[in-house]
Amino acid sequence: MLKIPQKCNLTFPGYSGILYVLTLHTTTGYPLLIRKVFFGASLILSLFVAGAAAQTGTQERTSPPALLKRAEDTDHFYTTTGNIGLTVTNFGTIGTRNSYWPNQPSCEYPRGSRIEHMYQGALWVGAVSRRSGQIHVSTGSSDRVSTTTGKGIEFLSLPGTSIVERSSLSESPKFDQNAVSHQDFIADYNDFVIRDSTSPDQTVPLGLRVHQESYAWNFPFADFFVILNYTIYNDGNDILDSVYVGLWTNNVVRNTNNVRPSTPGYFQHGGNGYMDTLRMGYTFDFDGIPTPPAADSYIGIKLLGAVPFPRGVDSVGSLRNRAYYNAWRFSSASGDADYFSPQDDAENILGARSRYERLSAALPQTKIDPLRTQADNITTLLSTGPFVSLNPGDSLNVVFGVICARKAGTLAARLDTRDQRKTLMANAALCQQAYDGEDVNGNNILDPGEDLNGNGKLDHYRLPQPPRPPKVRADVQNQNVVIYWDKSSSELSLDPISRTYDFEGYRVYRSNAGADFTDPANLLLNLPLVGEFDRADDNIGYNTGFGRILLDQPKTFAGDTVAYWYRFPPKDVTVSTLNGWQYVYGVAAFDQGDSAAGIGSLQSKTVLARVVPGTLPNDGARKVGVYPNPYYANAVWDASGERSRKLYFYNLPKHCEVQIYTLAGDIVAEFVHDAATYNGADIQWFQQFGGSDVPLQFAGGEHAWDLITKFDQAIATGLYLFSVKDTDTGNLQTGKFLIIK
Repeated sequence: MLKIPQKCNLTFPGYSGILYVLTLHTTTGYPLLIRKVFFGASLILSLFVAGAAAQTGTQERTSPPALLKRAEDTDHFYTTTGNIGLTVTNFGTIGTRNSYWPNQPSCEYPRGSRIEHMYQGALWVGAVSRRSGQIHVSTGSSDRVSTTTGKGIEFLSLPGTSIVERSSLSESPKFDQNAVSHQDFIADYNDFVIRDSTSPDQTVPLGLRVHQESYAWNFPFADFFVILNYTIYNDGNDILDSVYVGLWTNNVVRNTNNVRPSTPGYFQHGGNGYMDTLRMGYTFDFDGIPTPPAADSYIGIKLLGAVPFPRGVDSVGSLRNRAYYNAWRFSSASGDADYFSPQDDAENILGARSRYERLSAALPQTKIDPLRTQADNITTLLSTGPFVSLNPGDSLNVVFGVICARKAGTLAARLDTRDQRKTLMANAALCQQAYDGEDVNGNNILDPGEDLNGNGKLDHYRLPQPPRPPKVRADVQNQNVVIYWDKSSSELSLDPISRTYDFEGYRVYRSNAGADFTDPANLLLNLPLVGEFDRADDNIGYNTGFGRILLDQPKTFAGDTVAYWYRFPPKDVTVSTLNGWQYVYGVAAFDQGDSAAGIGSLQSKTVLARVVPGTLPNDGARKVGVYPNPYYANAVWDASGERSRKLYFYNLPKHCEVQIYTLAGDIVAEFVHDAATYNGADIQWFQQFGGSDVPLQFAGGEHAWDLITKFDQAIATGLYLFSVKDTDTGNLQTGKFLIIK
């Protein structure tokens, strides 16, 4: 029940027919409180009352009680298709403010590298009320929000809704024929109710409803961007004039293996720039301080398009004239006033331009240029407008791209040359091409020859299709790994544009021993090619045929219904691999391309397998041991820090208990080994370098230990004893090993 103080006056001045402001005037002298109330078919009321606090002259505020239960805000969805791990929410934000690091990415690229690119981003919409003439801006979040939970402030999820995931991949459990990409996230929210009473961003709502869709693909030519598609509806009774839409972001590019989020010095080391021809702002790690090297990576935020176009724009090409880039220091009101953080929707407070001014006019180029040459904690806003008046029931659509790329070349991180940006620019062009789809000339009109699928409408997001990726299985053995894959997944793929079965061949990749920890950021981006096999009945490629890798009979595995027809290495080749070292194998299919459509050969997603060769489970005939023995601190595969070490017990039984002792008989550590389920997750080394979403596969007879005692202490130099008990047979083996630090 809503409790009202004994002495108060309640007034309800009208706003837009369905939106009201509740003004509470107390007669006991405690502060005036203003809250927004939405009256529709149901009542959603958020009211804070100082209550008993007035008795003592203090004011306390708590979270607003909702008279109608709302859907729970969802901020645990993030892209797992493609190479960017970007968190999206159903309350107008992207990124997490690193709230869930390292278990959930904010904007990680490549996925698994722990190189983060974004603190948080949010949708901003500003407009002029036709009825009142006042300016209002609804912001999903901003740099002046003090919360660290990743929550927004002025957008909340619609009642009864959550984020919906769907996929265009037929093999996905989320398959939906209406899906746009390999991983769509769909969300709906509005700005009718304020979330946080203490926020300085508190404003009058515009009466907006937002339908948000994000798209991600696993194609190698499209796995470095995520597209954000915002359709903004006027659900109020007021006409909105001079509408501007922007994406605010605080992009912080850091290698979080070296610099943990929110530690001192984490935020102040970004360089920023803007390329007006691409309508794209970008950020990079300027110096890597306090723990170099710098993350050699870019993030770009690109305005892709709008329907309808803003006033005075007739094509995507001319949209650059209505694209506005702004940048300011995070929550700052000191120094140069051009970099002051906006504090109000319409008023210039303490010299800071208002949020609406930031949305509607760009920062001067003379103020943009210095951002590339100095390290700072900069927050940015990329916006477009003005749009024609948005009448009640009408909508507009604005689309942005989040694009990542490694820096090209070997020049110093603090530099930002065009050559260093060439991969970013190439990735941005491919992102724009993905948005354009059938709209070749970018005029938002279906022109003759553009209707590729014959459905009579202009379709964005039409990407050429490589073959489906193969199904891959790894057989991990002692000093050997064999990779198997099937035939039908890729070879029976129909190209949706040429309407032909244009499969051409397979490529096999394998990492070098040690690349997983010496260069983890580039591991999956630059896997060495170790084999290519293609059809022999055409004039494309090497015409090697598949005879060397094709089996006489398909390989099958217990509990697996897939028939595996190919293997690598070829049957007549033996490739020795090092036990205890992690390798990443990948298999991809590629097609013939379409010369008539000007499309070159396209490659599928590379299906990965992470493996650690080692001894097979012991049947009791082999002696259990430890390697390396003796173990020397800072072994070649160790990372920095006591918790990033490892040695292996080998020739272990399928099921066993391992205990480690001092010479005095004190138990130092103990663990249980299960060959069928062991994946290295119990030590930090594999948590850091094992990959976040590719299962790690062992041979079954080995188990890594991180040299940390059961009392959570680093082990000391000395001779240690161990025992291994086979829990299936009761057989007991013992041994010893030496630690030298």
